[in-house]
Amino acid sequence: MLRRLEVQNLAVIREAALELAPGLNVLTGETGAGKSLLVDALALLLGEKPEGRVGPFGDSLLVTAFFQGKEERVLSRRVGSRSTPRIDGEVVSLKELQEEAERWLSLHAQHAALALLSPRRQRELLDALLDPKLLARYQEAYARHQALKGEKEALEEALRAKAEREDLLRFQLKEIAEAKPRPGEDEELSEEARKLRHLEALRERAGRAYGLLEEEALGPLEAAFRELKAGGRFDRALEALAEDLEAALHGAQAVARELADYLEGLEGDPERLSALEARLALLERLKRKYGPTLEDVLAHAERARAELSALEGGEARLMEVARALEEAEAALLLAGEALGEARRQAAERLARGMERELSELGFPRARFQVDLKPLPEPGPFGLEEVAFRFSANLHLPPAPLGAASGGELSRVALALALLTGAEAPTVVFDEVDAGLGGETAWKVAERLARLSETRQVLVVTHLPQIAARAHRHLRVVKAGEEVRVEVLEGEERVRELARLLSGQYTEAALSHARLLLERPEVQG
Repeated sequence: MLRRLEVQNLAVIREAALELAPGLNVLTGETGAGKSLLVDALALLLGEKPEGRVGPFGDSLLVTAFFQGKEERVLSRRVGSRSTPRIDGEVVSLKELQEEAERWLSLHAQHAALALLSPRRQRELLDALLDPKLLARYQEAYARHQALKGEKEALEEALRAKAEREDLLRFQLKEIAEAKPRPGEDEELSEEARKLRHLEALRERAGRAYGLLEEEALGPLEAAFRELKAGGRFDRALEALAEDLEAALHGAQAVARELADYLEGLEGDPERLSALEARLALLERLKRKYGPTLEDVLAHAERARAELSALEGGEARLMEVARALEEAEAALLLAGEALGEARRQAAERLARGMERELSELGFPRARFQVDLKPLPEPGPFGLEEVAFRFSANLHLPPAPLGAASGGELSRVALALALLTGAEAPTVVFDEVDAGLGGETAWKVAERLARLSETRQVLVVTHLPQIAARAHRHLRVVKAGEEVRVEVLEGEERVRELARLLSGQYTEAALSHARLLLERPEVQG
């Protein structure tokens, strides 16, 4: 459910907040106070374009909705100089925001982003009347059919270039096999080659270091050690220093010996260097073609072997896949026909139920039609597309829902919600009471109350019959540049109902308002 809605700088609204309750929430207020703007704020979360909506109180508007169910979600959209959709504070795309908002919210209002007009939503509403196993069975068959179809197309494409591809793969495998690369081999050889390339520099540096140790370091260190050793007979501090210097002297002598061994073994090998350079060049070529590392080269060889094996058995596999695809297509058509037949039966029931409901909602001559148009080929949701058509006039043929007015659409949506039970957790209606009065107003109020037993409902209304049914009554008040949303209780709610009843706060209107609150089902 929608727990809280916050709006900043939306048209004439500088700042406003709504705290909603479970069940039926109604929003009333004087004309021009900004009631429908709050519905427009929700439309922005559903992806509607914000044309002309940024108000004069800043360079951007901000809408934030707090939803609560088994989980909690905070959806927001900033529009203006900075445009940022967010889910739980994380920046997302507008499409991601819209998809998440549709999980929580259904909006039925004029000029709003009406999901009801989309073929997808109309199909979902019809399918809500079916055994869900029918669609699941079809989609399972469709997924298998598509997988086999994709495999068949890939095999056919591969076989068209089979000989050329096989030659290329065999060449690549031969090239890698002859080279016999080892993981890390290039690093080992590079280090050895680097040493051979710089032999003279190494000999010079190591020789100079050895000379400095022999000629300038070891003699003075030995002399210093002897002096400290002798002095240590009289002072233990010098004896400790002598021990430290002795360790350093032994270390320096060890380094000198190792340097001597290093210099003795430092011999050039032009042939070895040439062989290393040739090997490294070969490995570099392999890495450029199949790399960038030797591990990647070896992995490429494994893939090439697998592909070559598949190509060599491609004709046999293609025949297997073709047979399986024929069987999958037959199963898909069978599942699709079962789904389509169930849809045809449900479409007839829905059309009859809608005409009955719409008659009660102020359209006594309404016609509602569910068209099932065959698709040129099986789709992911069946063999046909679903389209709702509606006419409020007996003399006009049913037309797509997009041709209906905002008030008509809202009442169509209300009837669909009651008959299919397929609405989001929060359902918002604006103009559902457009042009209504008398007995029809009572029936609309009763149905909104019935829908609120299973959904949270928010209605923008001017009808006291609807407002009296509310679990929470909110009033939008505009004072200068400020817009407030007040929760009405007690006598304040009585006075608002009286205003809706007669436009005045007469004793008769107040008495009638109190009667409505005590027994909202009473018609007069």
